[in-house]
Order: sequence, then structure tokens, then C-alpha cells
Amino acid sequence: MAYSQYLNKGVEDNGSKVNRSVNTISQDFTKRNEFFLNPGSRKYGNQYFSMYQYRLKNLKNRVYTNAMAKWGDGTKKIDGQTIIKQDKILDITSNKLCWVIGTVFCDAKYKLNILNDVEKGTDDVLPLEPVTYVDNDESAVVMIEDESGRAILHNQGFLDKNLLVTGCIVAVLGIEIQAGIFEIMDVVYPESAPQKPLPTQMEGKIALVSGLNIGEEGHYDLKLEILKQYLIGELGSFDDKSQGGSIGQLIIAGDSIMPIQNLTAEKDLKDYITTNNYGSKNISRYNGESFRKLDQFINDIIISLPVAVMPGDHDPAEICLPQQAMHKSLFKSNKSLLGGDRLVRLTNPQWLELGGLRMLGTSGQNVDDIKKYVETNKQSTFTSLQIMESNIKWQNFVPTAPDTLYCYPYEDYDPFIFQDELPHVYFVGNQEKYQSETIEVEGNKVRLITIPQFDKTGEIVILDLSTMKTEVVKIEL
Repeated sequence: MAYSQYLNKGVEDNGSKVNRSVNTISQDFTKRNEFFLNPGSRKYGNQYFSMYQYRLKNLKNRVYTNAMAKWGDGTKKIDGQTIIKQDKILDITSNKLCWVIGTVFCDAKYKLNILNDVEKGTDDVLPLEPVTYVDNDESAVVMIEDESGRAILHNQGFLDKNLLVTGCIVAVLGIEIQAGIFEIMDVVYPESAPQKPLPTQMEGKIALVSGLNIGEEGHYDLKLEILKQYLIGELGSFDDKSQGGSIGQLIIAGDSIMPIQNLTAEKDLKDYITTNNYGSKNISRYNGESFRKLDQFINDIIISLPVAVMPGDHDPAEICLPQQAMHKSLFKSNKSLLGGDRLVRLTNPQWLELGGLRMLGTSGQNVDDIKKYVETNKQSTFTSLQIMESNIKWQNFVPTAPDTLYCYPYEDYDPFIFQDELPHVYFVGNQEKYQSETIEVEGNKVRLITIPQFDKTGEIVILDLSTMKTEVVKIEL
């Protein structure tokens, strides 16, 4: 008996047939290649200053608009004190209520520091990423800065409730209580980018999965097989088949391959070891069997529904954001489908359009890096979903790049800000648990979705395009 027949043995569907509505990713969407970097024109010699300047130039006026509407300049009072706008941080006068626009900078105990590496002579070695940037007994020092100087933001109670991390452009209201110390009372974020009208008629469902983390071990294969059977609509009762059969697109949001963790195992992979011109060993951190399993997994699914694949932190891709699409050689069984809409290789991050629905997704590095600014005993206050909501407020979904998150040195550009469009759906992969909610910012509604790691939770997320509602499906052995 075939495996699929065994799984569905005894299930009666009365001859009913599930008709699948396929939802393909638009290839001519204007922002489809927003994060694509032409291999022949990449320049890594640029400084990041122009990227910061572009971010400030684009968001400063939008912050000003909201701040003037809320606080004014000499026209509104708080407790009898008139609120004054200061053009520069250097102009702030002690004991006078004012507001100023600037860029947030966080100084934390365990943040990487290139100057320290240069001093130690280790700047040519890729450093290990810290688990956290802060100490539970020592909060990060949060500052506001502009071209004139910096001021430390004081009021831990306020900062514990209002997340501010390096790279955010905001306006802060308060009083300088001593030289260089600004008692923050309130914060204003940039004006929201516009949003396209949501299509009135959409059908079908999208499956979102991340953290497949396919390795060479065999104990995980059964869970992947059950996931495959569910997606193609061959698992369980008729209702289960109908659910799986109504999925018209699968998006794999990063971390599909599990790197080899054991150093001894790496050394044993003699077939993957070569020697470069300098005589040192190049050791692959991946096993070829993992690639074959991923390729076969996609090959079995793609017969029934289109598949799109994003790279993630664990996958064989660039370390810098935006990560470029995984190499086509990894999809040998499906190479004839590459270049069409049946199998799509995506960047990370990635803008998507499906029937007029605008989506933005990442594989999770942007949210994970922001979590490192939050003390572990306060991470229940700032969950992945709340960080994503902050991304929308900040109008910047990767604010910590390039300070603590590697990114390409764009020249006079920053693709990580919401400049001309806000998505209808914003999803982030490889998170601890599933969460979803719709938030409203200045009349624009955005559906936020956190996608859990499948290898740890056995969960995938289903987005219903007709209702914009989500549900989680859990696969257990």
C-alpha cells in the first residue's frame, strides 16, 4: 500500500473532489525586485553614512508633520508650560519643555564594537553574534542624536513601555534635567506611508511555513512527509483534505536547511573539503543530503501548488541583508520550473503581490536582532508581534541595520523604510510561536503574522485571502 493510501485508509469522501484555487506570485509587480542586487554591480566599498542620511531625509519631514499636529510650536501647553520646538539637540535649554527630532542610538554592554576589534587585531575575523546586547542588571543607554550632538533619554519607566532601538527616526518631548540628560515624556513616530486599496474579491489560501531545518537525520522525515501530504490535500478526513486542497500557494520563509553543528562531522566531510590558493581548508557547513531532501520535498509539492522559497539565517546565502535568492543549483529536480511562477526564488526581505494583495516578509533576522536590545526578563513585554507593530510605527522594519545587523552598503538609499507604500500583510518567519493580529495606523490596516519554526513546533500558518484571517495548523507525531 502506498504511503498516501495508508494515511488516508478508511476515509470516505463520497467521491467528492477538492478543486484547488491556485494563487501565483506576480512577476511584474513594481516592488518585486526591490531587494535584488545585480551581481555585476554590487559595490561593497561604500560607507553607510549616505544610507543613514537618506533614512533621515525621508522620515524627518514625516515625523515633523505628526509632531507639529500633536505638540505644536509655542501654541500648546502642558501643566502651564508652553511646548517649544528645537531645531537641534544642541539648542535644548535646561528646564524648558520642548521637543526635538533625531535618530535613536542605543549603547549596550554586549554590542559588537569594530573599534575594539581593530585594537585587538581581530577585525579580519567574523565575530560570534552575542545572544543579547544587554545585561538584565544593566539596561541599554538610549540616546537621541543629530548632526549637532547627543542627549541621553532618561525615564526608564517610559522606555520600558515604548520600545526605541538604534536607527529609529522619532521626535521626543521632554525637559533637559541636566546637561546632556533629557527627561522623555512622550514620543512621536513618522507619518505613515500610503497603502494601496485592498482588493475586494480574493479567493484561496496561502500557507506560510518557516524553519523546516532539514538535516541529514532521519527522525524528522516523517513530520515533513505528513506536512507534504497535508499541503497537497491527501491527508486525513474530507474536511482536512478540503483545507489542504484549498491552499493555492506555499511560501517557505527561510531556514530550510540545518547547518552541521558538530565540528567532527564537518571534518569527516572530506568530499566537501577543498584547499584554496593559500593552503587553508574550506569546509562546507552543509550536508549534500539536506539539499537533496529539500529539493525532493518541493518537487513533490509543486505538482499540486506553487512554491516560493526565501533564504534565512541558516541557509546557504549571504550573511548581509538583503539576502539574495538561494542558488538555482539547489533545485536540480525542479530546474525546468525556475523562472516561471510555479517555483519562485525570493530574496529576504521580499515584497510580494498576489491578486492585488501586497505582502512584505522577512525570515526573522530583523525581529531577532531587535529582541537582543530587550532585557530577557522584559521580553514578555515586547513579543515578536509587538516588535513588528513597532516596525510599522517606526516606518522602518530593519532599523538596526547596519549598526548591529549586517546589510549591503546602499548608496543614497535605504530599502528598509516604508517610503511609498505600506503592505496589507507583514509576516516574519522563524519565531518562537504563532501570533497574528490586524493593527491600524492612520487609517491603514496591516495584518501582522509571526510564523513559528516548523521543526520545533510542527506548525504552519494559513492565511485566508477572502477574509484576511489566519489560523495555525499543527502537525504532531
